[in-house]
Amino acid sequence: MNAPETFEEKTPGERAVAEAPPGPPRGVATMSIVRWVLVLLTALVATGSILSFVGVHFGSSRGASSGQVYYCPMHPSVVQDHPGECPICSMTLVLKVAGKTNPSAARGASQTAAATAPGVPGLADVDLTPERIQLIGMRTARVKREAIGGDLRTVGVVAANERGLAQINTRFGGWIQKLFVSETGERVRRGQVLATIYSPEVFRAEQELLLAHGWSAAAAGDAKPAPDHQDFAVGFDANARRRLELLGIAPQEIDEMLKTGKAPEAIPIRSPVDGYVVAKNAVAGVAVQPGAVLFEVADLTKVWVTADIYERDISRVRVGQPARLELVSYPGETQTGKVTFIYPIVDSGSRTLRLRLEFNNKSDRNGPRLRPGMYGTVYLDLPSTTGLTVPAEAVVDTGETQYLFVSKEGGRFTPRLVRVGAHLKDKVEILSGVAEGETVVTTGNFLIDSESRLRSAIEGQTSAERR
Repeated sequence: MNAPETFEEKTPGERAVAEAPPGPPRGVATMSIVRWVLVLLTALVATGSILSFVGVHFGSSRGASSGQVYYCPMHPSVVQDHPGECPICSMTLVLKVAGKTNPSAARGASQTAAATAPGVPGLADVDLTPERIQLIGMRTARVKREAIGGDLRTVGVVAANERGLAQINTRFGGWIQKLFVSETGERVRRGQVLATIYSPEVFRAEQELLLAHGWSAAAAGDAKPAPDHQDFAVGFDANARRRLELLGIAPQEIDEMLKTGKAPEAIPIRSPVDGYVVAKNAVAGVAVQPGAVLFEVADLTKVWVTADIYERDISRVRVGQPARLELVSYPGETQTGKVTFIYPIVDSGSRTLRLRLEFNNKSDRNGPRLRPGMYGTVYLDLPSTTGLTVPAEAVVDTGETQYLFVSKEGGRFTPRLVRVGAHLKDKVEILSGVAEGETVVTTGNFLIDSESRLRSAIEGQTSAERR
């Protein structure tokens, strides 16, 4: 018989605890607190960003009351009354100098003042602080009105005078017997024998002339000469002499042969001019063909100098214009000549025109002073005029346009299209685009050019976004 079950009697509080469901895991309450803290921090950060953005875009009124305004040089629309960074490009904001207008207003005033000067496409005005101007080492110069002229400098090369250049050849074939000019560069005189040539053709013609001359003399000595016989002898003599002349035999050589009554076996080849042998193709014992050039002799008492000038300077040069030549071979020595010819064709590759100048050539114990192949500096004396000039480094030349940067008050630099005229030593003539007395940038203009292009691109993008 089983024992009866016994029940322990519990209080109402103990029964409630025993019947309640199990509680949440440990740490849940802590995670809940952390989550709410993060939500609160996110809300604070968002509120701060909104307030900062509103302060940046609407702080101009507060800046006006405080007297200090900071702006971004790259984004003029970003203005605030305290230092900081641009929210767009993170560039440090710059303090606007007191009395300086805002960029938009200043740009409008600049465009009004220079209404007659066209702007440069793709470039915008640039505002720089004195610190940045000093940092980039900028230099400026004023536009001046001064005398333009003086001389035009270019490079010249000495060449032989073609009018004094002689090529010596023969009209008959044969063989060279002797050479009296041993090397190229030797000086020769007019009429000097350079070589002797044996030619069977010439030798036969000489014998015919001697025979015809003898017949003519015999016919003239007869007491009663027959008219037909005498006319035949005289005509035969004249024809034989003419044949030698057509073969290139000099008249003095023919007269000498008739005087001696002997036909020489070798014909002398003489120089027709005074000068220097600049080419020699003759070799003793070598056969010679009609028309072959044996010697080339150059008369260097006058020489030519060829020089190239740019297309923009063509209108400033004329025939007869005085010129000076300074050679590298003779430092400090100047030769005086003139322009004798202007070539009719402009070189399509270099866009230059060739000039020909003529100079008298002095000689000393070492030979001529001006030798073909020498080069030096040519100065052309130009008529003097007046015009506006700026340093050459002030002009930025892209190949299609020329422009420079004009310095305004308050650190503003405005790009200005210009039309360039004559090029001087270290200056250029400005035909239009600037006025006398204006200040232009000479050193550092390429840095300003880069910032101006960037500013123009950003402003163009901003205007497109607003539209």
